[in-house]
Parts: sequence; structure tokens; C-alpha cells
Amino acid sequence: MRREGYASYMLIGLVLTIALFLGLSSAFIGEDGRMSRRIQEIAKQRVKTGRTLYVENCTSCHGTRGEGAVGPALNNKKLLKAASDQVLFATVRTGRPGTTMPAWGQENGGPFTDEDVRDVVSFVRAWEPNAPVVEKDKFVPNAARGANLFASTCYICHGDNGHGGKGKTGPPVNVPERLAGLDDKWYRETITNGRPAKGMPTWGTVLSPNQIEDLVALFSAWRGGQKVATETTVADNLRSALFSLSQRDTEDASFYLDRARPIAFGPAAERLDPIKKMIADGKLNDALAALGDLHKNWPIGDPKAGSAVFSDACSSCHGSDGQGGVGRRLNPSQFVKDSTNAELLQFLLTGRTGTAMRSFQGRLTEQQLANAIAFLRGWQKDRAEAVK
Repeated sequence: MRREGYASYMLIGLVLTIALFLGLSSAFIGEDGRMSRRIQEIAKQRVKTGRTLYVENCTSCHGTRGEGAVGPALNNKKLLKAASDQVLFATVRTGRPGTTMPAWGQENGGPFTDEDVRDVVSFVRAWEPNAPVVEKDKFVPNAARGANLFASTCYICHGDNGHGGKGKTGPPVNVPERLAGLDDKWYRETITNGRPAKGMPTWGTVLSPNQIEDLVALFSAWRGGQKVATETTVADNLRSALFSLSQRDTEDASFYLDRARPIAFGPAAERLDPIKKMIADGKLNDALAALGDLHKNWPIGDPKAGSAVFSDACSSCHGSDGQGGVGRRLNPSQFVKDSTNAELLQFLLTGRTGTAMRSFQGRLTEQQLANAIAFLRGWQKDRAEAVK
């Protein structure tokens, strides 16, 4: 009987098995590299997509480079180190109750899918290696703020600029000899604790520590021979003058009108002197009516100049054409139509707590705000004419 030649088949099988093993091994060896490259490609794509979403939706609050604006700085080494991707994801997806950060996830009424949220988080996370350390602004006492506070709180007893005066119950405090003999610590403790036996209230229960430091800075500036101007607005002085005149306090009414005159602007400024003359002539009812009308219509600005103010300070939230975005639609706006210039000015100076509408106090001058209001009035007028 003939014997089969199995040896050759076994050899061939062994060779093929070894070849197959080597081929699979080389494939698996290369797979790690391919997987790594694919992960990197996906990560880059997430960052790219996240950048687009961030630019379109987040810059008005957090800045184009994450430097912060209405919202906090996100391009911040401390924040990115402390916040995990899960925390960032949850914050974008559900928002932050009690702050201006809305919910962006679709399940919470926003426009983003979960993939969109992950892409935005990937983009923000990409800042971390080179992110700067952003420190909170430290409080720096300010003599001008102190002068504002003195004019509204201390003037009644110590007179204009601390010089005392007829009918003032407190002593003059802006006196070189007195200032030289009393240091900042004395003023800080005296303002805080008061001098009840001498009629000086305990202001530490009324004023914040920072406000007291601003007053101390004012006394320090006076001690150095500086003249510190208040940063009160025309609107503030008109309001105070109107109240004083309604109480038939002609002296204080004239004082506030005198304070408003150097900083007044526009055609309305020319109405201050005639009102003062009415007061001097004893025509108090006429003066009260004229002052009330001026207060209601103040400020009157330049709409052309207001266009640039709106573009720089307002368009990022309200849209370049007032169409709305993070902020409300202003072209047109029933709120603007129904509010007086004085009411709009006060709103812009105080902002709206708990929303992205922040205060413009100290960021824009009263005249710039007046110009912005005049510009907004033009939108309401154009709309009304179009309806006709």
C-alpha cells in the first residue's frame, strides 16, 4: 500500500500559519498608530467645530479670546485647572442659575446638542496649556468716588467739599491744619464708629468698608493739597435739585444746579441759568415746572455720535442692527418708546441685576449714553414713519 506524503503538507501549513501570524501581528502593531492618529484627528475636528460655535454664541459674554466681558474669563489657567471637562460640559449644558449664564443644551431649552456642547468644551480646553493666570481685580480706594459719596452723604453736615458753611452742624473738615494733625487711621475709625456725643453718626453700620476707604482716600488727597472733583452726573444733580425745590429749599436747589452747570452739555444745558434766575426771583412754581420738564427730557444727545457708541458698546449683545441676540431687540423696542430719556439714562447707569445687561456707570460718560439714547430714538421714529 502506498504511503501518503503528509510531511510536505504539514510544512506548507506551518509556513502559511507563520505568515498569517506575522501578517496579523504587523497589522495590530500598526493599528495603535492609526488609532492614535484618528483620535487626534477627531480632537482637532472637535476644537475646530467648537471654535465656530463659540465665536457665534459665546464671544459677547466671554470675549473673542476668552478674556471675559459680561461673563468671566474662560482663558484662565486657574479656572481650567480646577474645572474638569464634566464640570464645563454641565455648565454649558444646563447654565448657572442665579447668573447671566443661560442653559445651552437642547434638553434645557437651548440650541446645542450634546455633541455641540462637547465641541465647545474641547475648544475651551485647548486654551489650557498657554492660558494666563487671571487674578480678580483688587479693590483700590478712589478719592473721586469718595468725593461723590461725600457730596451725597457728608455735605449736609460738613458743607461743599468739606468747607463747612452757614447752617451746617458739623465742622469744616477740609482744613489744612486739621488734616495735617489727623491721619488716615483716625478718619477710618471715626467714620466707622462715629462720634455720637458730637452728633456724628456711626457710619460703619451704613457704609460698606470699601466706601469708607474711598472717603479716607478723599481726606488723604485733601491732605496732599489736591482738589478732587466729584463724578456725579447731570441727571443726579437735576434729580437732587428737583427734590430740594419741591421742598422749597432754594439754597440746596441752587447748589445742585451750580454743580450741574459745568458738566452739562447740549441744548438742554442752556435751560439751567434761566431756572436759577426764576429761583432767585422767587418764581418757585415756574422754576419747579421748568426743572421738572428739563429733568424728564434730560439728556439730549447726538444720534450720529450715538451710532458709534452703540456699535462699540451695545451691538455685541443687541445685534449690529438692533435685531437682538444675547440682549433684547431694540429695533424697535416698546421699552425704549415708553421710557423717558431720564429713565433710559438711569437704566443704562444701573443695569439689570441677574441679566447680561450690566451697568455702564464709569464705563461710558453721561454724554456718550445720551448720544446712544438719541440713536435708539431714531430707530423708534423710523419704525413709526414706516408704519404710516
